[in-house]
Amino acid sequence: MASFKAFNLSERMVSALEKLGYTSPSPVQSRIIPKALNRQSLVCQSETGSGKTHAYLIPIIDRIDTNLPRLQAIIIAPSRELARQVYDFAKPFERFYPHLKVRLMSSEEEKAQNTEGLSIAPQLIIGTPGRLKDLLSNEYELDLHGVKTLVLDEADMLMELGYFDDIDELYGKLPKGVNTMVFSATLHQGLKYKLEKYIASDFLYEGEENKTSSHVTHHLVDIKHVGALEALATFLKIKNPYLCLVFASKKEDVKKAYDFVKNLGYTATMFSGDLETRERKKTIRLIKDNRYQVIVCSDLLSRGIDIEDVTDVVSLDLPMDLSYYYHRAGRTGRFDKKGDSWVFYNSDSVDRPSELISQGLVFDFLTLKGDQLVPNPLGLEKRKFTKKKAWESEEQLKDIKIAKAKTRVKKVKPGYKVKTRRAIEKVKNKYRRKAIQKAVKAQKDRRYAEAAKRRAAKAEADE
Repeated sequence: MASFKAFNLSERMVSALEKLGYTSPSPVQSRIIPKALNRQSLVCQSETGSGKTHAYLIPIIDRIDTNLPRLQAIIIAPSRELARQVYDFAKPFERFYPHLKVRLMSSEEEKAQNTEGLSIAPQLIIGTPGRLKDLLSNEYELDLHGVKTLVLDEADMLMELGYFDDIDELYGKLPKGVNTMVFSATLHQGLKYKLEKYIASDFLYEGEENKTSSHVTHHLVDIKHVGALEALATFLKIKNPYLCLVFASKKEDVKKAYDFVKNLGYTATMFSGDLETRERKKTIRLIKDNRYQVIVCSDLLSRGIDIEDVTDVVSLDLPMDLSYYYHRAGRTGRFDKKGDSWVFYNSDSVDRPSELISQGLVFDFLTLKGDQLVPNPLGLEKRKFTKKKAWESEEQLKDIKIAKAKTRVKKVKPGYKVKTRRAIEKVKNKYRRKAIQKAVKAQKDRRYAEAAKRRAAKAEADE
């Protein structure tokens, strides 16, 4: 197994990593750190929970001249929570590097607090695009000529939220030839075009084909026509998860689900865009202190936030933008821990689950029956049986006609209709069994394929 000693890192950094509990690099760190140490510009796409943050923090901090009180690196994150998280990862290194100064600049704090103490420039600033633009471009003239490295973290989210205009303004004030590193959980074509303005990439790392960790098992749960909240109550009773994130797409649904779960007696909290800045900061702190069993949240919490030991993720619905499902599921199964992602659906809402399956995502199929989760061998095919013509093949219709002909009588006798119905039902049962066998085989094939992928990934990681 590789170790951080294999890289061209200082002894101080290797020692710091050991004392902070980082013993061996993840695959993405093994690929990125050597390039970053050589100040190569790069684009990195890798699944959530793969260790991207330390892949850029470690080389940045190790290459900072701590004897020079001058800004040398800027890290841009799309939200105050993500910026705070990166800052919390970077701050402990100050114990091992004398004179290293790391600052957080985000809308989490008042502007006066952001600028306080900047008479002595920090070497590393971490912040959100709007606040960095305001402070570094508009209001506070901090010398940017010594900046050697710019990091765009969660670049796909920066683009989705429309922050590239702010980044443009800040980027225009940086010295030419600044080393730019871009990190993202997804890397679609539109983002690649956008990034061409900022980076002539020396190196592109595209990680695993899976958009979520291979340690996550995905489940589709048919809740029939039970309400989503009633289904959630039954699910929590059955599973009694250690730490469960419950996602809903609309803020009003988040509030309803939170009130419902709270009334059930679970230690729960809510996280959505409706919370004030102070409340969001306090909630994140309490979440990381393991104060809750259930966290009901919007997709604001689905991107990049590290919450340890999430065992289960429940989607009461699926988001309009299905890429957010991968981010939801990515909150569990992090750093080689197992996790489960559960998606609730019924016969009226199979289109989005079907689209995820068409993208190659492998699901187990379950049905909520009473107080049990039971295997559903038919999977989404069950919906087809609700419409007669959708599942009747020409061969089956022919067999039904034959069955009717065989039970037809010249003279009407008592019970002849019952005899005909039984004959037809016998034919239908025959074809139902065939459909079930076909569905079971398809599910097994999917499981075998997923297992093969996991073995291959594990073998590659062991190498």
